Amino acid sequence: MMMPRVLGAIAEFERGIIRERCIAGQTAAMMRGIKCGQPRSISADDEKEIVRLWQSNRYTMDSLAAIFNAHPSSVKRSIYRVIQPGRFKEFSV
Repeated sequence: MMMPRVLGAIAEFERGIIRERCIAGQTAAMMRGIKCGQPRSISADDEKEIVRLWQSNRYTMDSLAAIFNAHPSSVKRSIYRVIQPGRFKEFSV
């Protein structure tokens, strides 16, 4: 009866230590200038152009995705990053 509780507490403690080490490693990597995560599929210049075209009200998100050969979700994030800053949280130190 007591053994599963003790093992659970030890596992939870160990998981907490692993999490702290992972966060510390990511923070150290970012301090060295290494970017964590997958790179964006749309360049900064293309992102500006997407927003400009979107604000002209001549293109839909799907048509912009086809033009720039990107997923519609990537186009949507690019637009919302400019129109609604703070909507998509970026990982920062």
